[in-house]
Amino acid sequence: MPPRLYHTKSRTGCARCRARRVKCDEAKPKCGCCVRHEVECLYDRTDRCKSLRPDATNVLDSVLHQAGTAAGQAAADNGIHTEELMPLMSTESRDRRYLELRLLHLWTTEVCQTLPGCYDPQNLKIWSRDVPKIALDYEPLLTGIFSISLLYMVFSNSQVGIPEAGLFAYRARYFEATVRHHRKALGSMDHRTANAAGFTSIILIFDAFASLRERWMQPIHPNMPYKPPTAWLQMCRGVRNVVALGLDMIGEDSDSSLSIIAKGASLFVDLDTIYSDANRAKFAYLLPAKADASLDGADYEAYTTAVAYIGSVAAAKEAGEEHPKISRRLAIFPTILHDRFLTLLDVPSPRAMVILAHYFALLYTLDGLWWVGNCPEKEIEAIKANLGSEWLGMMEWPLQIIRDRGQTFAESDNEK
Repeated sequence: MPPRLYHTKSRTGCARCRARRVKCDEAKPKCGCCVRHEVECLYDRTDRCKSLRPDATNVLDSVLHQAGTAAGQAAADNGIHTEELMPLMSTESRDRRYLELRLLHLWTTEVCQTLPGCYDPQNLKIWSRDVPKIALDYEPLLTGIFSISLLYMVFSNSQVGIPEAGLFAYRARYFEATVRHHRKALGSMDHRTANAAGFTSIILIFDAFASLRERWMQPIHPNMPYKPPTAWLQMCRGVRNVVALGLDMIGEDSDSSLSIIAKGASLFVDLDTIYSDANRAKFAYLLPAKADASLDGADYEAYTTAVAYIGSVAAAKEAGEEHPKISRRLAIFPTILHDRFLTLLDVPSPRAMVILAHYFALLYTLDGLWWVGNCPEKEIEAIKANLGSEWLGMMEWPLQIIRDRGQTFAESDNEK
């Protein structure tokens, strides 16, 4: 099973605890878990922060390649090349100051209220008050706020006196600056910058969600095979590692803003509850038979992990959990996926694509998520179009959700 989201589990715990993916207390010569189970305890790793730092930097390469390229392409598709904005972005000007003040105000008054978790007053205070203050001393966080606020302007149809094409172009430049400076800062990340680096990375997750909408801006050729958004999923998982590293540096018991946000998120990833038999059984038809001799054990675990988590979200929704909490669960999903599941999507595995369609169907049931928009419907339809007939029966649940939602919208229009 995958590690708990933002879990400060030791990266240098004993070999047995790491293999079981449980927290090791690192007691010497034997940790508490090994003492309790009366087994040998072996420590075979050192310097956890140093060993993680390369991953923290490498993942941002994926961010730049996937979301940054999409941002620049969106600007070009709208008729503006980002080089044309260089004078505005590289020199001080009244227009630039006015735009950035407007973006910061938009962030504090509107954008952060739309983030999963901000239904909690404490979280909302952190995102609207603490994070902007932290950003004044960490440029990547500040430009990250500007970048995602520009996307919010575009997708919420905010009237700011700037053409949509111009907003996309500004967004591309701010995003590029965020990634470039954040990658550089991660190379020297320590406990003083961990808080800011963690928040920058979390913002990049929601930027990645919103970038899925840009992925569909241009028509796809009818003969072009569907390519699952694996770069988005890989980036989300990598960002989780950056946040985990930051939490390691800050300290597990810290009362920092990042620690508070992470502890709140961890409540939604109770492994014993999520990966229960009941949650796996909810979409049992998505799982391969255990008796399938051709199935690799890692493949079965990857499928089971994803299906159980989706089942847990569906169960929470059926139990009447509020939409803001459901959206938080769904935002967490990309960060808990098994590494093997992403490999299966890259193949692509029809089963993995059908499971992903179920995830998008749950996203589609939520109203008002500007950073999601209508991309779930398009992803589901694209997955359906690229499956063999033998897999279409498994698509009935997500397709039914699309039909039900379409009927609801039609009835609402008729009432008007």
